[in-house]
Amino acid sequence: MRKLKAFVSIVLVVCIIYAAAPVASAVYDSYLGSMLEFMTEMYYKGLTDEEGLITALKGMFSGLDEYSGFYDREEMAAWYTNLDNSYVGIGAVLENHKDGIRIVEVFADSPAEKAGLKPNDIITAVDGKNVAGMDSTTVAAMIRGEEGTTVKLAIMRGDSRLDFSIVRGTVIRRTVYYRIEDKTGYIKISSFSDGTSDEFSDVMDVMDKNGIKKIILDLRGNSGGYVDEAVAVANELIPKGVITRLDYKSELFNDHTYYADGKHPEYLIAVLVDEGTASASEILAGAIEDSGTGFLVGQKTFGKGIFQSMFPVLTPEAYYKYKLLYGDSYVSQIEWLGYYGVMASEDEILGTVKITTGYYLTPKGRNIHEKGLTPSVTADNPTHPNGIVLSEITPLSGTGAIRPDAYNDEVYDAERILVASGYLKAVPDRLFDKDTVDAVKKYQADMKIPVTGTIDARTKEKLNSTLYELRNKNDEQYAKAVEFLGLFR
Repeated sequence: MRKLKAFVSIVLVVCIIYAAAPVASAVYDSYLGSMLEFMTEMYYKGLTDEEGLITALKGMFSGLDEYSGFYDREEMAAWYTNLDNSYVGIGAVLENHKDGIRIVEVFADSPAEKAGLKPNDIITAVDGKNVAGMDSTTVAAMIRGEEGTTVKLAIMRGDSRLDFSIVRGTVIRRTVYYRIEDKTGYIKISSFSDGTSDEFSDVMDVMDKNGIKKIILDLRGNSGGYVDEAVAVANELIPKGVITRLDYKSELFNDHTYYADGKHPEYLIAVLVDEGTASASEILAGAIEDSGTGFLVGQKTFGKGIFQSMFPVLTPEAYYKYKLLYGDSYVSQIEWLGYYGVMASEDEILGTVKITTGYYLTPKGRNIHEKGLTPSVTADNPTHPNGIVLSEITPLSGTGAIRPDAYNDEVYDAERILVASGYLKAVPDRLFDKDTVDAVKKYQADMKIPVTGTIDARTKEKLNSTLYELRNKNDEQYAKAVEFLGLFR
């Protein structure tokens, strides 16, 4: 009942106590209060009591590990938005970087893509404010705003400094991409966000209708997300049995085992993984491997075998109010709700603690934290010619010509093939404009086919051949997955 207070005391012992002799917890409480008063009194800019408390909480929890932290209400709203399917912003996934904030992913047809932002760009300033040392969640909140307004980003791309003015818009974030080639399904999951499992279920319906039994599941660069979403995806892929077990440190929680119901068709799965495959992605990859449903291809995964829990915490005023009413000293909303059925109001919540609460284990009981999953088929990471991710391109269909002024996804795929092969310099944008026409004509001339500027059936065939050649040359992991799946009937 007093585990949280004991935990805080332990942290304080580790951080600030030099003597080995035991000291009553009341002394630590008094010490912490005095330290907060000292900080607010001495800091040259001045701090309110709440600002001082929030600053202290941020330091307390972020000092535990790189995944724990304290977030105020605005930061939490931004954090949840990062895992929503739609929001108003620019359409880019961000992560912390020593030089600023790195762009991990740019969503298709988003304001960020249209403006020309690319993965691995480093954001150094937002609307003129330097973001070095800031958390990616904070910067994401700075970038978001009202639809139709403009945000200015300073970007480092290699050694070049670039400035972008981007009009914010509604971003529809799809986290599951798929295609079918030669009776094999290719599915890429970029993250496990709210609704990912629903998207995946729809994709599997398509696979089943087409009689697909072999699947290449691409989890490269997928840093995780919601555990429940990853578990729901695993349930559609593996036989009846254990998916994962969450092993909590605290006795306040019961360990939890997730099971697959075994109600779905059987598949043979090659899972593409790399150093960026982490957390919830490793739960899914480990479940597929341990269940015997598939094998891993690529590089050893990140090795994040721990999970975090979210705890909204009360304001000091609300804490004192409920302590007087019930005689207990809980700081988290979850404890008050669990023990007394008390739901604090929104203005009684100071913020949210995200804290590492345990390990997760694979179906065979493996703890992969700081070890990762080692693929049974190793292959070098792919290269991206001219910044194009080849595995995401769908081969062009053989029906119907694509003509100038067309605007669709097939134009986008053709443009990406032309960029990857060096014929198009412009950013792919789905519009068959003059730049694309000129690139098509040059490509047709080099391929010794009629130069029309239209992407007809013969040009599509050539572009698809170019795509396959580029994949074999630049994406050994994908090529190995195709090769090994081909060994099975």
